[in-house]
Amino acid sequence: MLKWTRLCSWLLALPVFLLFQALEVGAATAEENLAKINRLPQAERQAALIKEAKNERTVVWYAAMNREDLRQFASGFEAEYPFLKVEVLTSGPQSLLNRILTEQRAGKYNYDTLNVRSSALYTLKKANAIMRYDTPYRRGLRAGFYDKDGYFNGIWASLLVYLFNTKQVTRAQAPKSIDDLLQPKWKEKLAMDQDADDWLAALLDYYGEEKGKQIARSLGGQSLQIRKGRSLVSQLVAAGEFPVQIDAHHHEAVSLRQAGAPVDYIFPEPFIPVKSVSAFVMSSQPPHPHAAALLVDFMLSKKGQETAFRQRRWPAFKELATGGPDDVGNRKTLVPDANKWGSRYQELVQLSTVLGR
Repeated sequence: MLKWTRLCSWLLALPVFLLFQALEVGAATAEENLAKINRLPQAERQAALIKEAKNERTVVWYAAMNREDLRQFASGFEAEYPFLKVEVLTSGPQSLLNRILTEQRAGKYNYDTLNVRSSALYTLKKANAIMRYDTPYRRGLRAGFYDKDGYFNGIWASLLVYLFNTKQVTRAQAPKSIDDLLQPKWKEKLAMDQDADDWLAALLDYYGEEKGKQIARSLGGQSLQIRKGRSLVSQLVAAGEFPVQIDAHHHEAVSLRQAGAPVDYIFPEPFIPVKSVSAFVMSSQPPHPHAAALLVDFMLSKKGQETAFRQRRWPAFKELATGGPDDVGNRKTLVPDANKWGSRYQELVQLSTVLGR
């Protein structure tokens, strides 16, 4: 009789047990579910993502990007996955970052993906606003465009070059290295954007902090022409306002020259600073996790990266053939350490004041 009573009690408890088991399975986070899918063979992995994404039907992208470039990516993705629609919210990078942090504090999770400077990842991770996503596509990225943990998946970056006005400076006369910038003849003739954190981070990573800071102070002694906006400084060089800009975007230098402006550029030695890599990250609690995973994969794929290259960006995909006279080739590039400098950003802001003294 006792055994029968125990059996009945166990049978009565079984539905409750199964319910708790189901709840436990259902409680797996999006990060855990996607990690499980990412361990599948490629064909099975793709099929699993597509199956779930068809039920989600949309993906929300918070985009710090101009609308035409954004349209090209969204159209390419929707052509690849016609059952999905990309919904976008565009704004400046700082505005989007503030919006996400505000939503996070309010317990609202409206976005799936975000493109943001890698230096902002420290803040987003600290707020638990982004997840790890170890997509197999990250294996094809350049060094410095991903982290070991899976939070950071870079999509492109901008090389920083020396831009000069060809009516004022010949190519033979133009500075080619950090040492050249410190020559007396360039005093009061060098221009730079006031947002110098990426440039300084690369300087300190290459030379070490003591020597790097000394170089920054010496450069500040050259009475730099500091203005707000890297693109604006490039346009002022093209207009003849300044002979040389030391932190021009490579793609903008090429575009200005091709448009007929009297400018040319030089890849600096001994290294080319890289403006903070643009990362494509996923929300820690995405409303449409499988569709978001497909969008991240697309942006890191060769097809997505070819679109980035056509937009004159320096793509993350390391095997994407570029070629031509404007290719960086085998020159040394230096991507600032996102984790290190994300937590020390204010130090770079403070150091930048010595450049404009």
